[in-house]
Amino acid sequence: MKAVFWVAAALMGVGGGSALAGPQEDLARAIEAGVKHAYQDERLEAEVEGCQMTTYRWRDLPEQGWVLWTVFQFDMADASPREDKLRPGMKYAYSPLAKGPEGHGFAIIGFEMREGARVRQERSILRPPSGETQPSPRNDGTTHYYEWRDEFIFAFEGPELEPKVAGLVQDYETYVKEYCTPRS
Repeated sequence: MKAVFWVAAALMGVGGGSALAGPQEDLARAIEAGVKHAYQDERLEAEVEGCQMTTYRWRDLPEQGWVLWTVFQFDMADASPREDKLRPGMKYAYSPLAKGPEGHGFAIIGFEMREGARVRQERSILRPPSGETQPSPRNDGTTHYYEWRDEFIFAFEGPELEPKVAGLVQDYETYVKEYCTPRS
């Protein structure tokens, strides 16, 4: 009887754990680890829940401390890594920086939204708006606002970035292909 209970509990998802299972969970956590980055005065993190992704960028500002600088929230099936125009076939741009130690560089992954879809960007009021805005409910709308975009980027600076961003792009595209269906 105990065995029947545990089988039923597993099928119903009782007993804790993530809503994702096995390879999907592993790939979601790999994407989060690929986005997670900290260097000097910036930190970047992400959460993947099903096919919804939320990214967070904080900046350490001299007079404010750590400020939530920007948040992107989007359906992963709607956002595709954009090909680097200077390096056909590459879905990220990387450049070593002469000012840093060997292996220190700058990387960008540009994303474009499929036709008819937009990404919601939440921005700190310390950033001037670039278009029409809506108040964010964060802190009663006093510290952040929303804008909607057709494209966005993840930017990284620091050591050993090229393998990290190459793996992130591959993991992201594999996840979308295997687990996310574009909305029509």
